[in-house]
Parts: sequence; C-alpha cells; structure tokens
Amino acid sequence: MYHLKKLLFPIRVFTPLFLLIFHTSYKAFSQERVKNVVVLFSFGPNLPAFEKILTGLDNTIKGSTDEPVNIMTEYLDLSRSTNDDYAKYIINMYNEKVNEFTIDLLISIGPGVNDALLQYGDSALKALNMINVDLDLPGRKSIHDLGNSNSKEIFLRFQPSQTLQHAFDLFPDRKNIFVISGVSKLDAYYTSLVRQCKTEFEPAYQFNFVSNQTLDSTIRFVRTIPPESIVFVTAYLQDAARVSFSTPEIMDLISKNSPAPVFLSITDGGFKGQGGGIGGYLFSYVKLGEEIGRVANEMMNGKPISEITVDEKSNYQYMYDWKELNRWHLTDSKAIPSGSLFYNKETSFFELYKWYLFGTLLFVVTQMMLIIYLYRTNKRQRALNKKMQVTERMHRELEHTDRLSKMSILTASLSHELFQPLAAIRFTAQAGKQFLLNDKLDANKATQLFEHILEDESRATKLIRSVKSLMKSEPMGKENVSLNALIDETLDLVRTEAERAGISIDVELETEITVVLGDKIQLQQVLMNFIRNAFTAMAESESRNKNLRIVLKVMQDEAVVSVTDSGPGLAAAVKEKLFKPFVTTKKEGFGIGLALCKSLIEKHNGKIMFENIPSGGAMFAFSLPVIRKK
Repeated sequence: MYHLKKLLFPIRVFTPLFLLIFHTSYKAFSQERVKNVVVLFSFGPNLPAFEKILTGLDNTIKGSTDEPVNIMTEYLDLSRSTNDDYAKYIINMYNEKVNEFTIDLLISIGPGVNDALLQYGDSALKALNMINVDLDLPGRKSIHDLGNSNSKEIFLRFQPSQTLQHAFDLFPDRKNIFVISGVSKLDAYYTSLVRQCKTEFEPAYQFNFVSNQTLDSTIRFVRTIPPESIVFVTAYLQDAARVSFSTPEIMDLISKNSPAPVFLSITDGGFKGQGGGIGGYLFSYVKLGEEIGRVANEMMNGKPISEITVDEKSNYQYMYDWKELNRWHLTDSKAIPSGSLFYNKETSFFELYKWYLFGTLLFVVTQMMLIIYLYRTNKRQRALNKKMQVTERMHRELEHTDRLSKMSILTASLSHELFQPLAAIRFTAQAGKQFLLNDKLDANKATQLFEHILEDESRATKLIRSVKSLMKSEPMGKENVSLNALIDETLDLVRTEAERAGISIDVELETEITVVLGDKIQLQQVLMNFIRNAFTAMAESESRNKNLRIVLKVMQDEAVVSVTDSGPGLAAAVKEKLFKPFVTTKKEGFGIGLALCKSLIEKHNGKIMFENIPSGGAMFAFSLPVIRKK
C-alpha cells in the first residue's frame, strides 16, 4: 500500500501540469489559421511524376513558412474510364467544401482538369486563387476559360534535343539510336517531341522508333539491339495489348535486357535511380513541384499576379545512377557537369564525413589561434591604453596652451571691448539720474534708458562668456552649433584689434542658419587661430590695403568656412609641412596651432584646406558635415 501511494504521488503532481501545457499549446495552435491548398491531379496516384511533383511542392510550401499549411490531394483518374463520373464526384465535393471552409489556393495539374472544372465546378470554386500546370497543347482548355483573372499558368515545356545531345556527348562514337515507347496518349506525345527534334541530329545519327508492341515483344526486341547503340525510352504507360504499366518498372526491365546503354529522353518520371537506366539531363518533376510551390507562396502572400514570373529553366537537372555510370565506365566523364545529382553512389568513411572531420580540425586550430591572438591582443591593448591616456593628456594640454597664448594677445582688445558697454551703462545711468533730479523722467524715457542698459549689459556678458569658454581646459562635448553665431561671436573678440591694425573685415554668411554637430569651443579655437594667423601675416605686409574676408558657404551636405587675408602668402617650402607639429613662420610661435586645428577638424569628420591666392594673400578653410539649415 505504501509503495502504491508513493507511485501515485508523482502522477497526481505532474498530470495537471501536463494537461496545462497541452491545453495551452492546443489553444495557441487553434488560434493560428491554417492555410488550405487543394491539388487536383488529372490521372491516378500511381504515376511517379505526380509523387515527385508533390514532394517538391510539399517541401517548398511547408519549408518556407512557419505558418501551418494543409495540402489536400485529389486524383481525378481521367484516363482510367470512358466517362468522368469520378471527376464529377470529386469536383462536386469541393463545390460544397468551398462554402464550408476557406480554400486559399487551387492547383490543377495535368491535361483535362480544366475541362472538368469548366463543366462541373460552380462559380465559387472557379473564382479561387488558381495555378494550372499543363502541357501547352493546341485546343486545350485554358485556365482563363474559367473566367478567373486571379490565376497563373505553368506550362510544361520539354527540351528533348538537349537531353539527347547530352547522351551523345557521353557516348560520342555511337550513332545508331533506338527510341522505345508505349501506346498511351502521353507515350505518343513524348515520342512526337523526339520525332520533332531528330532532324537536328540527322543524318549523323540514325533514329529507329519502336512502338505499338506488347511488353514481351518489346523486351525480345531490346535483346537484339546492337551493343554499339544508344537506347532512349520516352515513356511506357501502356503496351499494344492495352495493359497499363509504370515507366520505372519498364525502364528496369529494358536496362537489364539491353546490351546498349539506356536513357530516358524527356523527364525523370521513369527514373528512380535504382537500375532504371543511366539518367542524364532530364526534366525534373521534383524541381517542377518546387517551382509550383514558390509561385503558390507568392500568391498566398498577396503578390500581384502580373508580378509573378515562372522560371522554366529551373525545371531541368543532371541526374545519374552511379552504378549505371560505373557499368558503362562513365564515372570520370568530362561531359558530366559539377553539381549533378547522383543516386547509389558508394562513399568511404572519409568521403562521407570528411567535412565533419575537416570542420572539427579547423575548429580546434582556430580556437588555439584565437586564444593566442586574444592573449597577445590583450597585452598590447593594455600598453596601448596607457600610451593613449598619456597622449590624450598631452593633447589637451597643448590645446589649452594654444588657447591661452591666443587669449594673451587678445587681452588689450578685450579690455577695450568691455570698456565700451560698461561706459555706456555708466553714461545711461547718469543721464537717468539727471532726468530724475530735474523731474523730467517719464515712463517712456525710463523704459528707453533701461533698454539701453540691458543691451550694453548683454553685450558685455556675451564677451565675458566667450572669453571664459575659450579659456576652459576641457572640451564641452558635441552639440548642435550654429556656424553663423560662432563667426559673429569670434569677430566680436577681434574687431577692436583689427581696427587698431587698420584691417577691414568683410563677412559673407549664408542667409539661413547653418547647423553642425561639434564642440563649440574647439571650432571657435580653430577659427580664432585662422584669424590670428591672418592678422600676423598682414602685419608683416607693406601693403596699406589690409583686408580680412570670412565666408560661410554650404555646398551639398558640407559647410565650408574660409578665412582669406591680403598678406604675402606662404612660401612653397612651408606649404608641404604646414599642418605638422612644431612648424611655424612666427618668431614667437610654437608651431602647434595649425596641427591642433587639423586634429580638431578631423575629429569632427571634416577637412582642413589651404591655398595661396594668386593676387596675394592666403586662404585657410575647414569643412564640416551639415545637420540642417534653418
């Protein structure tokens, strides 16, 4: 009793859990709608071609989507009886089903299906999304005869001439050809295709057509075929006694009894890769099924019919029975292309698993190399990080030193610039006091005086903030920067110095505000460096016409800021190494200004430029990517 309770305990515990999981999975699955595809085959289920089409169709439709797809297959068996009662029964059954549940796609395969649909199908069945696969024969009922515009036709276009030529390439010395076939309509159709193309090979090849015989007579004849010949079988579904057969079993019999090599001449419907002939270049029903599946997926996914194309060339494939190739000493034939499909090919252990063995060895070697590489990289990375920290610190110190050197030169100009707004504030306040003592200060005058004071205070504050930002040793980080405002602020710092030196300043800006992403302090430092260099160059010039021109232009997605002076320009010897550190033309300079400018602009994904002006002077410029224009 104790052991029974012990056994029942896990059942009581885990059974509710299993039921919950099953219920949840079933509920989730039931909420996902299943797509229904109906396939109507014209003949019975014993045709190997239909089985291969279904294999390719099933693999393509179900292998290309995670959505559930239900493929319903029906065989109308139109060739088995004198009437089409069975076809009528099947179609009437789907006339009722189409009203019971959704059919997403109807695929009809083989001759006669469209006739049956036209005769027995109701309007709802005829209006379904439809694919028709059929021989392109004169007088056949087209899918468009059903009045369905949402349909696609795939024609079976066979190329027996290429199939024959490939066999001739494998046996170039054999010129006597025997073509064997049955007597059914499909047998006769395939044979007619070979008859149509045989003129391409005559008189070099002698064709002999063998048909309208019983199977026994056919086998007896095959045994008498000269060994230095080639045998082609088109199809053998029925003999002269009206006995039905399967082409693969007939191929097996003919191949075993023939002293000459045996090929199929049209399709792989009779090729099973098990002693049923050599194979060759054949129309592949599996490939056809894959192409039907691809078209079906595009239709069910809503692609317009006019945009769906059919690739007929993809339906052919080189396929061989390896044992038959070995029997006829063809395994090393250069006529067999790479990428061919082989059946019954025996492989050694190394051939079978060579890629697994190679992959394992490659994985081990790769892992060892990766470990060594990571160890060395980590060691170098630590050393590199230390060097980068030292270099970055030195670079920041150089930037700060360069700013301070520029600011020491601008001190006199800044004192004058600050004196003007402060003096204006003092005079405005005195005037207001005088008006107040004389009792002449009304509300309008007081407002005007206060506005003047606020304007002068704003100007002084702006100058102080510009100086303060330039003197910071750390960058502010990248932000949206207006180049128009940047140029105006920088000119406010140098305007007094320019007046003292007799330098006129011309400014040409874009009418729209040009915005870039960058560090405002660093960009202002670059522009200030260009202007200071221009002032120095013009101070050394004997010309009385000293002019500084600053231009902001936007070309495509780049903003270009250029500073042009009327100085003497630069010598050719200096131009080659102008942006290298510690290169300068100034007696008191360090030679780090332009090198820093180049570094800062390149950090902003921009470019720095220089050129001598033929009429005299030099132009320095930098370009930056534009975010937008306001």
